[in-house]
Amino acid sequence: MRNVVFFFLVFFGIAFSQDSSSVLLPQDSTTTPMDTAFKATPIDTAIKDTTVKDTTLKPAPVETATDSTKIKSGLHFFVSAGAHFITFKERSTFQTLLVARYNEYEKDYKNDSVGYTPPIKQDFETVNLTFPISAGIMWQFSDVHSLGLGVGFLYNTESVILTDKEDKIHNFKYTIQAFPAFAEYRLLISPNLISLRDNDYFSLFLRYYWLLPHTEIKSSWGKAKADFEPKGSGYGIFLGYRFWEWMGLSVFGEMGLVSLDAKSSAENGILDSWNLGGISILIRALF
Repeated sequence: MRNVVFFFLVFFGIAFSQDSSSVLLPQDSTTTPMDTAFKATPIDTAIKDTTVKDTTLKPAPVETATDSTKIKSGLHFFVSAGAHFITFKERSTFQTLLVARYNEYEKDYKNDSVGYTPPIKQDFETVNLTFPISAGIMWQFSDVHSLGLGVGFLYNTESVILTDKEDKIHNFKYTIQAFPAFAEYRLLISPNLISLRDNDYFSLFLRYYWLLPHTEIKSSWGKAKADFEPKGSGYGIFLGYRFWEWMGLSVFGEMGLVSLDAKSSAENGILDSWNLGGISILIRALF
């Protein structure tokens, strides 16, 4: 059976090949309708683009401040104002003195309370908020570096009242006053590293402070004057963002941490040292 199938397969193969070879194309050059239709069919001869495309990831272009947004080289002036939350741990000293005075009033009332009213005490706030101002000069000596000198002023008064058994009002307070001078270094942070909008950029401000004379604490219990320390009294670090500019005027928003140590060598019986550091939020105008 297999031989028969094989024979027929061979037979039909030979027959098909002979029949195909016997078909001859017409030699007449006259174009037939079929030939016309065949020639009218467009032949896609477009050459496919076999060029290998470079898919290698290329680094993004480095963003830099344009000439119109750079702070020009040379001498500039600045003023700043803001809010400073003083980490004034020494307030506990004044709170203790206040409580001692209240205890005297309360003891007096307990000894003779007939016809009198109990004393009332108001405590000092646990947060010392001040609004410092400063001014100075800045020398921009390259696109990313500058040096500056400035002086500032901060002032904070905390006041409370006590009443005695006769309902008389007694006012107690303490006042913080400081004149910090500072040297400053400013470093431009590349917009390629950190940026919120085109052409605006961040800066890092490093400050070193000296507390000038008349830096002191005055209170209802006495006064403590800070000594001038030639080696310095503290430091600060700020992150600033230039969010507005017009012509030669630039406006920065700044936020940072400050440490300011004041020391008094005088025998004042109140404070021998105190710290005026804390968190600062400032607005600086540079022109």
